[in-house]
Amino acid sequence: MSTPAIPRAADSARNPATARLGPWRALGLVALYFALQIAAALLWMLGAHVAAYVEQRPAADLLAAHGSLMLSTVLLFATLPTLLLLRLHWPARWSAAALPGFGLRWPGLRWILGGLLLAALLLPLVLGLNAALFPRQGVTQSVLVIFDHARLWMRVLLTLMIVLLAPFVEELLFRGVLLAGLSERLPLRWAVALSVLLFAIAHLPDTGGHWQVLPGLIALALGLTWLRVRSGSLLPGYAAHALYNASVLALALWPLL
Repeated sequence: MSTPAIPRAADSARNPATARLGPWRALGLVALYFALQIAAALLWMLGAHVAAYVEQRPAADLLAAHGSLMLSTVLLFATLPTLLLLRLHWPARWSAAALPGFGLRWPGLRWILGGLLLAALLLPLVLGLNAALFPRQGVTQSVLVIFDHARLWMRVLLTLMIVLLAPFVEELLFRGVLLAGLSERLPLRWAVALSVLLFAIAHLPDTGGHWQVLPGLIALALGLTWLRVRSGSLLPGYAAHALYNASVLALALWPLL
C-alpha cells in the first residue's frame, strides 16, 4: 500500500458549481448531527414519561424495555436529515477523492482488505490503552442492559445500526465533511489533527465523559484518517470502523451468549 497521499484539489473549493464548505460550516454540520441525536433522545424520554404516567408504571421500565428501539430511532432521526442536507448542498464532493472532496468512491479491493487488517491491528491497541488507563470503563454494562431487555428483532436492528450505519455516518462527517472543510483553510497536518481530536472528544459521552479513553480514541481516529488520506476514499475507513464496532460489540455481549 505504497500509494502516495492524495493531493488536495485547491481549485475545487473555488469552483462556482461547488458550494463552499469551509471549517465553520463543516463544524456546524457535525454539531447538527449530534444536536439532532440529543433532541430525538429528549423527545423519546418525554414520550416515555407521558406513557408511564398514563399506564401508571415506572418510566425507567419503559425506557429499559425499549432501549434498543430508542437508540435506533435516535440514530436514524439524526442521520437522515444530515445525509439529505449534505447531498443537496454538496453533491459534487461526494465521490471526489482529492480533498476537499468527501471520498465516497471505490478504492479497490486491496484497500478494503487493508482497512480490515488495520482494524484488526488497532483493536488490541485501543482496548489495551483503555484497559491500562481506565480499567473500570462502564460502556459494556450499559450495552448489556439494553440488549438484555430487548427482543430479538430489536437486537438485530440495533446491531445493524451500531455496526453498519453509525460508522458510515461518522466516517462521512469526520473523515469526509470535517476533514474537507478544515483542509480548505488549514495545512493538511493541522486539518488531520483537529479532525482526529474532535472525533475523540465527540465520543467521550459514550464513555461517561472519562478522559482516560482519549488516547485510544485518538489512535483509532488516526488510523481511520490515514486510510482516508492514503486511499482517497472513505470506504477503507468505513470497513475498518465497522469491523472495530462489531468486535467491540461482540466482546461486550459475550456474557449474554
